[in-house]
Amino acid sequence: MGQTGKIARLPASIREELNQRLFDGETGRRLVAWLNGLPAVQAIVAAEFRGQPMAEYNLSRWKKTGYKSWRRAREMREAGAAMIQELPEMPELTRKTLLNRVAVLFTGDLVMQLRRLDAMREGTKKSRRQRDLMERFLTLRRADLEAERLRVEQKKLAFQELRRQREEKPENSTSARASGP
Repeated sequence: MGQTGKIARLPASIREELNQRLFDGETGRRLVAWLNGLPAVQAIVAAEFRGQPMAEYNLSRWKKTGYKSWRRAREMREAGAAMIQELPEMPELTRKTLLNRVAVLFTGDLVMQLRRLDAMREGTKKSRRQRDLMERFLTLRRADLEAERLRVEQKKLAFQELRRQREEKPENSTSARASGP
């Protein structure tokens, strides 16, 4: 996970809902009250933060770190999906080439930033940068895995369609012979 703040220590499902609520424009006080009312949050706060409940400060800090990363990842996903939707007439091979080029650009940028990170002195700034880069890497990796899952699903559907067609052919030829003279 990398981050050590109160919100960063919450389960992913709660952080995801919090991020979505922030995105939808909910206010800080309301979100803090909602978080403090959740049993999972109460348990973590009691166990790891001496019972000190969430405060607007925690939410403000989260907005600058975790939520900011979540927004960036969301924007990347939306931009990629929009690009694919806007180019439906593009031949598949060209679309794949374009998407691969974009992935290479993002990967190259990530590598350059990793090199800059190596030159940084140890400390909180470097740690934050490492977390940010790791989140970006994981976003790219998830996209790769999702693309592979979709490829496998497409192959599976094509195979099922081929099998269905093969199963229908003998039935059609048998029924044609049975109804003949």
